Amino acid sequence: MAKMLKIGEIKNFTVISFNSAAICGGVFAMRAGRWHLCCTSARDLAGAKDRSQLWRELRHELHGGSDLVVLTGAVPGGVFFSFDTITLPVREQREALTMELPRQMLKPPDDPVFQFLTVGRGDSDDTGILNVYAFERNALDTLTALLGRGHLRADELIHPLLTVRPDDPAVYLPGIDPGFFFENRKFHRCAPGSGAADAAAKWKRIMEREFVCDVPLPDLGEFLPVLIVARFIAAEEFHRHRKALEVMPRELHPVRYRRQLRLTAVLGAALLLTMLWSCGRERWQDFRSYREVVAETEALQRENDRMQSALRRSGKEQKDIAKAINTNLGESDVLGQLADISRLLPQDVMVSDFRWGETGIDLVLQSESENLDLPGILKPLGQWKVAEIHQRQGRQSATTTITAKLVPADRRAAKKNKSAKGAKGGRR
Repeated sequence: MAKMLKIGEIKNFTVISFNSAAICGGVFAMRAGRWHLCCTSARDLAGAKDRSQLWRELRHELHGGSDLVVLTGAVPGGVFFSFDTITLPVREQREALTMELPRQMLKPPDDPVFQFLTVGRGDSDDTGILNVYAFERNALDTLTALLGRGHLRADELIHPLLTVRPDDPAVYLPGIDPGFFFENRKFHRCAPGSGAADAAAKWKRIMEREFVCDVPLPDLGEFLPVLIVARFIAAEEFHRHRKALEVMPRELHPVRYRRQLRLTAVLGAALLLTMLWSCGRERWQDFRSYREVVAETEALQRENDRMQSALRRSGKEQKDIAKAINTNLGESDVLGQLADISRLLPQDVMVSDFRWGETGIDLVLQSESENLDLPGILKPLGQWKVAEIHQRQGRQSATTTITAKLVPADRRAAKKNKSAKGAKGGRR
């Protein structure tokens, strides 16, 4: 069994075989590591007025799109041949086939198109078996016009004999050449008892090994080109030799549109992801900047509160200092003068209140004597004299309360006493 393509390269493809009498096709899909023949369809073109309509119906029955759409058949004036040659790159091989073509055709085309495929090793070690299909370039015009009218697209056009291997059974294609079959790299005339008689059964066994048939295999007389080309596409060598098989005009390639759509989708997704990433990054940067601003604002607010608190403490300290500086401590000899007053007073007189103000001294005395001559008692004080005196006798006691006001005895003493700012509330 041929080595299958990896899943993901081509997951499904469609092969359509055409000739002047009929068209048929099948859809192949990769499932669980094996290729499945999913569905088939066929149309008879005999007597059809609009063949493009039958092509559209066939394509619709084959479920429309696939990863690959391949046509198989012959074009007018085309010739197939096989010979041994050395293996060359695609461009050099086309140039070499231009030299080989006159040996294969009596009248080679002026503008030939080549399809070629190496299918095995030649008689010598340095040669290979090359299957070649050649035709005039404008021979595709009829097919491309038909596809254009039907709004159909195809990726490749492959002649079915190109993919036949040297050890394959005989290939009989009645839709292409009803009088001959191809076997052992040569064409043979069909005759009773020829190799083409039992070739269909051999091909059926081969295809049942190559594909899982979800639908019954149709008559191999018309469907054999579809299976031969499908076997080649499902094998690994299709991608390796695809450049040597490309003959379809690019404007008919549906893969081109699908690739553009896929590329557009990928670019759109990448653009969307880029926009989302950019927006997300900007939002994150804005959020980080906002957090930093909030943190700085909070730090500044805390610093402001700290500075205001320090300022309030400083203002209070300044007020306390100013209050201490502006405090009037009074006269330095207050205690001496108080001692003089106490010494002059009699033993039965008690000083219950003593207040020194800016204008003088207020005394509150208590005594048991009813006739206390306070001015006479305090006369020895040269600095002070009695300005006012009030005497009140208690009703329920024998104690007499005397209130006296002492003022400086001369103006100099008064001036000195006035300039000194006494403490508020006086002193007792």
